[in-house]
Amino acid sequence: MPKLTHWNRANLIAHEVSHMWFGNLVTMDWFDDVWLKEVFANFMAAKVVNPNFPEVNFDLLTLVTKAPRAYAVDRTQGTNAIRQPLDNLNNAGSLYGGIIYNKAPIMMNQLEMLVGKAQFQLGLQEYIITYANGNASWNDLVNIFDVNSDADIKAWSEVWVNQSGRPVFTNEAVYEKGLIKSLILHQKAEDGSVNLWPQQLEVALIYPDSIAKRTLHINGASQDMTSLQGMPKPKAIVYNSNGAGYGVFPIDPHTALSSFKIKDDIVRASNYINTYENALSGNIPVPTALNAFFKGLQYETNELIISTISSNFGSLYWNFLSEDERIKLQPKFSKALWARLNTNLTTAVKKSVYTAFSNLAYQGESLNQLYAVWNTDVTIDSLKLNEKDYTNLAMKLALYAHPKHDEILNTAETQISSQDAKDRFQFLRPALSLNDEDRKALFESFKDVAHRKNTDWVRTANYYIHHPLHQKEAISYLPLSLDVLEEVKNTSDLFFPLKWLDSTIGQYQSEEAKTILDTYLNANPNLNKQLKAKILQATDNLSRYQEMIKN
Repeated sequence: MPKLTHWNRANLIAHEVSHMWFGNLVTMDWFDDVWLKEVFANFMAAKVVNPNFPEVNFDLLTLVTKAPRAYAVDRTQGTNAIRQPLDNLNNAGSLYGGIIYNKAPIMMNQLEMLVGKAQFQLGLQEYIITYANGNASWNDLVNIFDVNSDADIKAWSEVWVNQSGRPVFTNEAVYEKGLIKSLILHQKAEDGSVNLWPQQLEVALIYPDSIAKRTLHINGASQDMTSLQGMPKPKAIVYNSNGAGYGVFPIDPHTALSSFKIKDDIVRASNYINTYENALSGNIPVPTALNAFFKGLQYETNELIISTISSNFGSLYWNFLSEDERIKLQPKFSKALWARLNTNLTTAVKKSVYTAFSNLAYQGESLNQLYAVWNTDVTIDSLKLNEKDYTNLAMKLALYAHPKHDEILNTAETQISSQDAKDRFQFLRPALSLNDEDRKALFESFKDVAHRKNTDWVRTANYYIHHPLHQKEAISYLPLSLDVLEEVKNTSDLFFPLKWLDSTIGQYQSEEAKTILDTYLNANPNLNKQLKAKILQATDNLSRYQEMIKN
C-alpha cells in the first residue's frame, strides 16, 4: 500500500516537528507525563498530515491498529494506567508500551469529543501560551479544560488516565411487535473495581438492506438508549460500530458469524474486534469466533481488515485450541485458504491469506502445497514474494519438519544475497534443527549476554524453539526463560523483555507451563513491579486457556 508508506513518512516528520511545541516549548514536569508529549505529537501529526491523504480511511486505520494493541495489554493482569508514577528516572523506560501508544490516543479522541473540537483547540492554545518556555503537567491541561467545560473533566481524567483497565458492557433489550421497546447498555470494570468510563460511541442496527447508526453518550453504570426506541428490530446490533469507544462490547454468536456480511468497513472491523475480545473473555465460544474469522478470510477484500482477521485467526488457532482440535480442523482450514489463494485478489489481501495459510500448513496436502510455492513449482497470481519471504518460507518448512528438511535449508542458504541476511539465517538454523539437543543448546546459549546481542534474531530463534510444534521437548528448558529474565532486562533495550517473554513462555498453553509460571512468581515475591507486569501480559493467553478448559 504505497500511500500508507508515504503517509508513514509524512506522519513521522510531523510527529517530530510537533515536539517543538509539546515536549520542547512546553516540557513535562516529570517523566510520569512522558506519555503526554508522545500522544500530543501523534495527535497533532494526524491533524496536519491526514487531510493530504483523502483516499485513506483513517478511522478504519486507527481502529484496527490502536484498539487491539491497547486491549492486548489492558485485558491482562499486568496492565497499567496511562499516567504512571515514577520514583526513579532510571526506570523511565518502563513507562513506554501499548497503553501509552494505543490507549492514550483513544482517550484523547474521547476528550476532544467530550469538550468539542473548537474548545479542545482553544484549550491547547491556552496551555501552550500559559506554559511556554516552562514546565507543565497533564493536570495543568485538565484544569484548563475543566474550567471551560460543563463536564467534570477532573473526574473523567481520573478514570481514563490515572486508572488502568477497561469496561465490560452488557445489553438488555426488550422488543414488542417487531419494534425496539427499550435497549439498555450496562458497564462494569473488568478488574472488579468501581471504575466507570464515560464515553461517546456509536451503535449500528443491521437490517437486510441498510444500517442505521446512532450516537450514544454513556455517563454511568447504565445507559438507556432512548434514541433507538420504536425502531424496527434489527437482524443484529453492533456496539461501538465507529470504533471510537473503548471496552468489551456485547456480541452474540449469530452477529459474530455474520460479520463478513456487513457492508460498512468500519462497522465490520469493529464487529471482528468485538468478536475476538468476547472470545477471550469467555462470552462466546472460541470455535464460534474462530469460524467467524475463517469466514472473514474467505470473503474479506479490505486489506486492513483482513490483516486483523488473519492475526486473530492464528491467535485463536494456536493459543486456544487443543492439539487434537488443531489437527482435526487443519485440513478444512488449509483447503479453503489454499482455494482462496488461487482466486483473483489484490496483492495485499492475497498476502494476508497467504500468511494465514502458511501459519497452519504444517501437515498433509497443505505442507506439499507450501513446498511447491517455495520451490516455485506453483506460481500464485498477485502473490509477490521477495527473497526474504522465500527465506522465511524455507525456515517455516523446516519448522514443520518437511521430509526434505536439510535440503530445503541448504538450498535456501545459497539463495541469500545479503551477508547480514545470511548471518541471520546461520544464527537461526539450530533453532530449526530436527534434533532437540541442537535447539536446546542454542536456547541455553542465550544465558550469555553476548549471544543476545541481536535481539531480533534472538526473538525469532525463540519463536521457532518454543513453537507449539516443539513444546513437548522445549517445556523442559522453559524455566530458563524466566530465570534469566532480570538479566535480560538489565542488558537489553526497554522493549526486549516483553518480546523475550512473548516468544518463550508466551507461546505455551499447557498446565505444565502454567505450573512453571506460578512456581516462578511464588518464588520471586519481590520481583521488579514492571517486570512482573510484562510476565502477566505475555502469559495472559496461557492463563486464560487454562481457566477456559477448567470451566
